[in-house]
Amino acid sequence: MAEPITHFGTSDASKLMSGFHEMGNDLLTNLLKYYSEPYEKKTLRSWKMKEACEMIGRSEAYLRKLESESDEYIPKKDENGIRHYDLAFINKIRDKAKTRYVRPEGSNPIILAISNFKGGVAKSTTSLHLVQKCALQGLKCLMIDLDPQASLSLGFGYVPDIDVTQEETIRSALTDDPKLINDLIQKTYFDGIDIIPGNLSLSDLEINLSNLSIQQDQVKKMGMPNLRIQNAISVIRKKYDVILFDCGPNLGMLTINAVSAANSLLVPIPPMMNDLGSFVTFTGTLDSLFNQLGKNFDFFRIVLTKHPESQLSKQIEILMREKFGAYILQKNIVTSVEIEKASSSFSSVYEMPKKSTKAYYRAIECLDSVFNEIIEAFEHIWKTQSENQNHLEATK
Repeated sequence: MAEPITHFGTSDASKLMSGFHEMGNDLLTNLLKYYSEPYEKKTLRSWKMKEACEMIGRSEAYLRKLESESDEYIPKKDENGIRHYDLAFINKIRDKAKTRYVRPEGSNPIILAISNFKGGVAKSTTSLHLVQKCALQGLKCLMIDLDPQASLSLGFGYVPDIDVTQEETIRSALTDDPKLINDLIQKTYFDGIDIIPGNLSLSDLEINLSNLSIQQDQVKKMGMPNLRIQNAISVIRKKYDVILFDCGPNLGMLTINAVSAANSLLVPIPPMMNDLGSFVTFTGTLDSLFNQLGKNFDFFRIVLTKHPESQLSKQIEILMREKFGAYILQKNIVTSVEIEKASSSFSSVYEMPKKSTKAYYRAIECLDSVFNEIIEAFEHIWKTQSENQNHLEATK
């Protein structure tokens, strides 16, 4: 099996899942012994000049100079004359100032599956905030919703069974022609993020991909049913820095497709016993799958989500970190009133207008610490890939 080029990955995903499964079962046994005694079109917020300067990496004087030199760099102003910068405009200035991160030549897009057996682990919430943080940093992202519940699509303003038809989901690229994926990609209101939305018809697609009588006819034309997404992604992968799959709370054919196509995997787990138990079962199932595929990952991490910071959850966190070590992100997504408020309105904290409350700043600080850790890992992987590619070319 190929060795990962950085310490963020794993050379033998099957062995890793097997180890997690064994250690997790031991941990669960010990723990059990211990504890047995919208319908309006969404728009993105804008940023005032000081905030825009921080995002762009240039001073107010630089922005004012651009304004004086060209009308195309004059931002919108409100009735009080206060400047407002939307993300597309900020990215335009980033490109002009050459402060926008550009993925190095010779590196590959991060193809990330966010997956867990269990529902209610903040999988879609994590997906939504992560992809938006990537876009706020100037990265080009594609979201593919593979969950029939389509919570991620809701987060981007789609009412799944009203705004999204079966033909607008990933279906046709997996059953008819992988090149059709180009026609399925939709722009969102969030600059830098495209989406292929989902709806309940993805449940029928699961059945289709698992139906032997149907697949016997399709394999010659479309390839093996567990590799359909991989084939479709190969058509468009060069357009993006990050391609993210929001998987359903199962290990059905769509999730198997996603993890087969992915070069990265993020597993959200709340530090609670039942969620830990589900993860252990999940790794046991993935062990067999990854062994068949000879799978390795450029990036594999567990993120602790919905962390209530109670004494019990902190104890479980300590035990998980002892067992799973560096595979758990250093920072946690802590339970937050602001995240709950945003989720209740099918939105994210990053989309909310800036507030002066302590709760808002705590939520932003928490999310930024987690997602900056992930993005820094991506950038390290890209840099290493590029350096290795340049070295190979130099030695030819």
